[in-house]
Amino acid sequence: MSKVKAPKSKGMANKHLHARSTFLYQAATYLTLQTATQDEFAIDVAQDKESPPHAAPATQRHLPLALELGSDLQQVSRKGQLRLAVDLKRSMCKSCNTVLIPGRTVSQTIENPSKGGRKPWADVLVVTCLICGGKKRFPVGATKQLKKHKRITTSTIPLSKSASEDGRKSDTTLVTGTD
Repeated sequence: MSKVKAPKSKGMANKHLHARSTFLYQAATYLTLQTATQDEFAIDVAQDKESPPHAAPATQRHLPLALELGSDLQQVSRKGQLRLAVDLKRSMCKSCNTVLIPGRTVSQTIENPSKGGRKPWADVLVVTCLICGGKKRFPVGATKQLKKHKRITTSTIPLSKSASEDGRKSDTTLVTGTD
């Protein structure tokens, strides 16, 4: 006797893990934005010299929770063997798991380490986390290179008319890109 197999669902595999990881990312982003907003509010109030004693602790409450949610997101994706989207991975710090928000938790600069910046295709976007100081580098403006089996094609072309007229078999192999 064989067991009756349950019908396969047509939806996404591990849907509950995707929903959980999405929620954790949204919650971490929200708390990071709220922390940054409260920091700005605390600075404005401190400048007015009317700072209530409870304003500073409220600012410090959200950041550790946002970092913990980011850490939970990494753990869920690893344990469930989920592939996180590229945009989501680029918006999280690898070392401290904070959500990278330009102008608030991250600073972005463009560097060109090539001989005095002479090569415009060598621009690199450097994203620096303001919480831990971790850096990520992304190439900017460079076209992605074709895979090896697509970019190498060989063809024989005579070197010159004089070489083929002399009766010599001088052919060269050219490497050309294909579309």
